[in-house]
Order: sequence, then structure tokens, then C-alpha cells
Amino acid sequence: MDGLQEQQLLEQACECLEGATGLHPQIERASSLYLRVAPERTQRCFEVHTVPRLTPASVSWIAARLEPEYPVLIVSEYVNPRLAERLKSMDIGYLDLAGNAYINAPPVYVYVRGNKPVAAESVDRDPAGRAAFQSAGLRVVFALLCAPRLLHATYREIADAAGVSLGSASRSLQALRDQGFLLETGSRTRRLHNHHALIQRWTLAYPEQLRPRTLLGRYRAPGPGWWEHADLEPYGAVWGGEVAAARLTGYLIPERVSIHTRMTPNRLMAAFGLRKDPDGDIELHQTFWPPECHTEGPELAPRLLVHAELMASGDERNIETARMLYEHGLAGRLEPD
Repeated sequence: MDGLQEQQLLEQACECLEGATGLHPQIERASSLYLRVAPERTQRCFEVHTVPRLTPASVSWIAARLEPEYPVLIVSEYVNPRLAERLKSMDIGYLDLAGNAYINAPPVYVYVRGNKPVAAESVDRDPAGRAAFQSAGLRVVFALLCAPRLLHATYREIADAAGVSLGSASRSLQALRDQGFLLETGSRTRRLHNHHALIQRWTLAYPEQLRPRTLLGRYRAPGPGWWEHADLEPYGAVWGGEVAAARLTGYLIPERVSIHTRMTPNRLMAAFGLRKDPDGDIELHQTFWPPECHTEGPELAPRLLVHAELMASGDERNIETARMLYEHGLAGRLEPD
């Protein structure tokens, strides 16, 4: 989201807040964006995070990295009731363009709920720029992050490795260049730039744009703890999510299981007695990354995917574990040498 769009979203949200409460927000920009609210003779300053399309994953991302000097305020086009309750339970403030708001920073207290989303165009109007963060583009970005040799490959080789068409790979790479994530000094001399922001964009887009497309089904096992001694390697499968995180950190006790496989589910079902269940605690997904992607064991999905699955869950214990994965390895492993 560029500065102009960010400013437009914030200004509109501030107008809604002023109209609903009589407060007079003032927008300030230093190294970050701040909002100063003046109720009569008292002022409170807030650290603003502008998120046009708020999702559970984006809430998780913000919550996992909160070390603010000032109270945090999320500004979005619309905060649905479920996310509003979640933010309120974490005491994170929010404003949206529908007029919904929560601010708890004494003496300022605002709580407006129940307003429906406004029927207006999204502030973000760049479909070409979004190509890198839709389904095919996410496969390309993941391959580049986790298999860096592809940065020096041909477009055809990148497309084949990511499992996308040549046109999709070309559009994705162009979008990455346009947004400053990919620097090119020659036809096959490239490097990724601004890794932190790129990882964030991938993590936030994955749950809605790619994860549903790889889902093979939900299942249930005959009993709990079956995964502890299960060997997935003969079935072309790896652990993701909570099980992978538990093995990487020794911190988490898994409650839900995520498996990624290059085969059909039948052999896994027969080997481990899995049965289909739409409410089951086991998800099987089709593997979408190239074999050369770096992993920390033959039965573990790449760390970036494990991190994204934990963040997408919205569960506080998973978010804390995702934070550990990021701080103790993920960022450094995906940075250039």
C-alpha cells in the first residue's frame, strides 16, 4: 500500500470517527504514522497500522510484533464483528470506514459497533500489482524465497518449479519488480529486496489466496497422538503447521494437524486409518513448492509455510510459536548471504 492510499484510508476513517464522536483526530507522520486524538484539553497519541483488508492473519501478524511506544490503532476499510471482538479482547484499537471503532486509552474511550461495510471501491486499486500475491504469484514468491537458485533461472525454469504458467510467472516477477521486491541487473541476475515486507505480504495473502486451493480434504484419526510416531516420508508427505512447529521449537503441543503431500490422500488414509470428516482436526494439502526448497528435515515443510499456517490459525499459542520461528531463524534463513 503506497503513501497516498495509506493517507486516503486514514483520512476517511478519521472523518468517520469525528462524525460519530466529536473527537478531532490529527494525523502526524514521523518514521511511522501516528494519530493524535484531542478530547477537549487532553491528547492521546496512537501508533497507526493501515490494513485495507483486515484478515485473521493480518491481526495475528500485528499482534505478534507489538512492542509499541504508543497504543496501537488499526485502520481498515471494514472490521467485521468477529475480528472486532478479537481485537477488543486483545485491547487493540481499530477504526474503519463504516464508522466502527474501538479506542481504550483513558481518558479516551470509544466503542462503536454494528455498522455495515460501505458500498464503495476499495482504496487499493492496483490489480497488476496484486499479481504476485494471488494464487499463482504466491507460488512464485515462495519458490524464490525458499529456493534462491531460482533467482538466476530462466522464466520457464521458474514457472516449472513453481507449477504455474509462463505468463503467470512473468506477471508475478514484473509485479515484484514494480513493488521494489525484486532487483534486476541483467536478464538472469536478480536478487530479492526488503525481505521482511515480502515475507509479511506472503504470510497475509496465503490463507485466502493459496491455502484453499491446495486443500485436499479434512480428516480425523482413530485416536489422539497418532502423529507422534507416524512416518510420512514413504508417502511423499511432510508435516506443516502445529506438528512441524512442535518439532522445530519443542514449545507447542499440537491440537490440529496439517500434512502436505505430493500423492493422493488414499495411501495416507490407509496407512494411518484416517477417515473423511468436514470438521476433522487433520488437513491434507497438495504440496505446491519445488523439491529443492530448503527444509530442516525430510518430513518437515519449509519454515515459511509453517510460520504462515500458525499465523493463519489466529490461535494465541500458535502466534507466539510463529513469533519464535520468525525471530529464531525464519528471517535470517531467507535473507541473502
